[in-house]
Amino acid sequence: MKAISPIGNLCNKNFFKKTFQSCKVSAAGMAENQPTGDAGEYISTVTGGTKPLHRFLRGEPKSIGIVLVFLGICLFMFGITMKTDQMTSANFYTPFWLGILFTICGILFILTERNPTKKMITACFAMSIVTTIGLIVGCIEFVWSITKIQRHIWYLTENGTEIHRYYMSLFVMEQVFLVHSLIGGVLLVTMMTFARVALRSSRTQAVVVMKNVSTVLE
Repeated sequence: MKAISPIGNLCNKNFFKKTFQSCKVSAAGMAENQPTGDAGEYISTVTGGTKPLHRFLRGEPKSIGIVLVFLGICLFMFGITMKTDQMTSANFYTPFWLGILFTICGILFILTERNPTKKMITACFAMSIVTTIGLIVGCIEFVWSITKIQRHIWYLTENGTEIHRYYMSLFVMEQVFLVHSLIGGVLLVTMMTFARVALRSSRTQAVVVMKNVSTVLE
């Protein structure tokens, strides 16, 4: 009987085939998401974008957030000076709660750009909807106050008096509030669109795992 040396076993084709198959099976669980190039490895690809939530950042949430905070502070501060007259919208605290809503939305947008997670973007989307609803109510109140002040100005017999100038200043401020609200509404609708796109992309994202199987040496 002829003895087979260790060198002969290594050179044996069947022995090499069995050794290769056992190594491939043991390494299959560790091969996922590894770069391709060797036999028996898995290739992991993501469809729908590698970072779909980052599509929210295309709307420049930090810049828009700063603008909303500025608008909110202006509404709140100018509303304090107009609270003394019952004909203004400040009598119903409209500039105050609308300014607070703008400020909260702006802060959320700024924080979301620093940490764009799904929870943060969802919070921005929900808060934008609430603020938009409040914005519609606020615009109605501003228009109603502008109409009342304008009628009162028409009833004044003398122009250029101190009372006339006082109500003209209130009339201008209500118009400024209305313009601020419309600008904020455009920004909120824009950010709601980007938030909706980002959240939809995260739900439709799929991970496809493909196995690269090479032919075994014969």
